Amino acid sequence: MNEALTALYSSKWNSLISKLEAITQDKNLDIKPTNPLLLYIDDEEGYQNADIRLMIYGQETNSWYEKGNGSIDEIQNLYDGFFNEGECWQYRSQFWNGVKRFVSSLQNKYPDKKIRLTWNNIVKIGKQGDKGLPPDYIYEIEREYFNVIPEELEILNPNVVLFFTGPNYDSIVKDIFGVLKYQALPDSTERQLSKVSLQKVPFAYRTYHPNYLWRHDIDDYFDTIIEDINFNF
Repeated sequence: MNEALTALYSSKWNSLISKLEAITQDKNLDIKPTNPLLLYIDDEEGYQNADIRLMIYGQETNSWYEKGNGSIDEIQNLYDGFFNEGECWQYRSQFWNGVKRFVSSLQNKYPDKKIRLTWNNIVKIGKQGDKGLPPDYIYEIEREYFNVIPEELEILNPNVVLFFTGPNYDSIVKDIFGVLKYQALPDSTERQLSKVSLQKVPFAYRTYHPNYLWRHDIDDYFDTIIEDINFNF
């Protein structure tokens, strides 16, 4: 899997970096891009043998690798240390607390099953030193030169996907996957919580970012999702 991920990133790298360098050097543009979020699986055999392979998408990075234009290995090493080695849990942010809460709730439903989590973002190139959606001149470069998310999914083959992106990012999801069907889950509107028809993924859902969910009874949202997930092991 890591070999396939690296090959995917490498196939687009030179074109992407040349475009990002041009933005970084343009003194007329105040907001500069980060390097992209690149995935790395720390235990490939463990991941492949997991009963539940869960991928959770956030929105975009709050800054990221900003030491000039890093190599693929350097950026994957950052991901490995931040996520796989658990640095992310030290932040105690609403996002990471929400991720932890969801995984714990899913594990409670399937206590004897091995769950492996992968973290991703629906926007993979953020803003240097800042959070929030990058400007169009950065996003359009990602869209044209680094639309790798569908192939990442194919390589990692998760059987549960959760978009913590909220309805305002549905247009970005559409840019990546094309038109998807959203079906509201019980006691929810389509905007609040939807099951998503994502090709080759048995269970895919889109709901709000945990910043919102913690203020609106996060457990109700998670219980509804987990009730809909039904693996016949």
